[in-house]
Amino acid sequence: MARGRRWRAWVFLACWIALTCFTMTYDFPSGRMERMLERGGDKVIHTTLFTVMGISAQAAAPWISLLVTGPFAVGLELVQKRLPGRDFDMVDMLANITGIFLGLAAFELSTRLAK
Repeated sequence: MARGRRWRAWVFLACWIALTCFTMTYDFPSGRMERMLERGGDKVIHTTLFTVMGISAQAAAPWISLLVTGPFAVGLELVQKRLPGRDFDMVDMLANITGIFLGLAAFELSTRLAK
């Protein structure tokens, strides 16, 4: 990957990590969101956020992408234990980790198919 493209991937990854951290720690007001989360939408959100993170980490630094994203997958759930209005859920942590591996696999598959 060209140097300029890798730089953009790092910038995107940093922005996506910031967005994910905000989304996972902010105490959203109750209402519509609760109904969606009751139906399992929470797991879809976790998996999607971390799939994009896995794709962008693999684009930015394929040799350390798990070292960059793994701590966020586990750490953000552990931080939620201590935040009012947020709950720790082991299934959410598994959705985070699954999302990372889906992202890594999607990136690798797309680059191999592009050759």
